[in-house]
Amino acid sequence: MTTNLDSPARSRRLTLDGGTIAALAGAAVAFNLGGALHPNDNGTGNKVAQLHHMLLQSSWYPAHLGLLAAFALFTVAFLRLRGRPELAPITRRIVRVMVVVSALTTSAMVPHLLAPLGADSIADGRSSALSVFMTVDETLADAPWALGIALLALVAGVTGNLGNRLTAVLGTVGGASFAAAAVTIPFTDALDGLFAVGGMGITLWALSVVAVAAYRRRHPDLARVQPADRTTGPTQ
Repeated sequence: MTTNLDSPARSRRLTLDGGTIAALAGAAVAFNLGGALHPNDNGTGNKVAQLHHMLLQSSWYPAHLGLLAAFALFTVAFLRLRGRPELAPITRRIVRVMVVVSALTTSAMVPHLLAPLGADSIADGRSSALSVFMTVDETLADAPWALGIALLALVAGVTGNLGNRLTAVLGTVGGASFAAAAVTIPFTDALDGLFAVGGMGITLWALSVVAVAAYRRRHPDLARVQPADRTTGPTQ
C-alpha cells in the first residue's frame, strides 16, 4: 500500500492581469525613452559645471518627463502586485518594499525634472543646494531603486513568480549596472557608460516579464506548478 504525501501545490508562476501588464509595458517604454533623450554633459570642468551644462539643454524636460512617467508606472505595477497570493513570501516582501522605494523615487523625480529652474545657482561651477539635492537624489533614490529592481528580478525570476531565469539575468545585470552608474555619477565619469547598459537591461527585463506573463495568460496550464508524485514505501 502506498500513501501520497503531497497536497495540491499553489501556483507560484504568476499570471499578470491586464492592468499590471500595461503598467509594466508602459514603464519600460517610458524608461527607455527617458534614457535615450537624457542630455550628456560636455565632459569639461567639475561635476557641478557638467550638471549646469546638462540643465541648459532642451532635451532635459522631455527626458525627465519620460523617467517620471516610468517610475510612476513601475510604482503602479508594484502596487498591483503586492497583494497577489501566488507570490512566494520572499517575492511579496521585496515587492512591498519596492512600492515604497519606487514611490519615493517618483516623488524625487519631480524636483529633479524642475532642476533647470535653478540652473543659475550653479552657473559659477560652485556647489549649491541644487547640486547637493541632485547628488542625494542619484545616490539615495535612483541607486536603491535600481538595486531593488535587480533583487526583485533575481528572486522572482528564479522562483518563476515574475518571468523566468532569463528575465532574472536581464534585470539583475540592468539594475546593478544602473545603480553603479547612479551612485558614482556625482563624483566620477568612470561608470557613466553603465547607464546605457542598465537602462537597456531594466527595459528588457520589464518587457520580457510582460511577454512571459502574456504567454502564460494564453496557456494557463503552463502557469501552474504541478506537484510531484512522491510516495512512501509499504506501510503497516
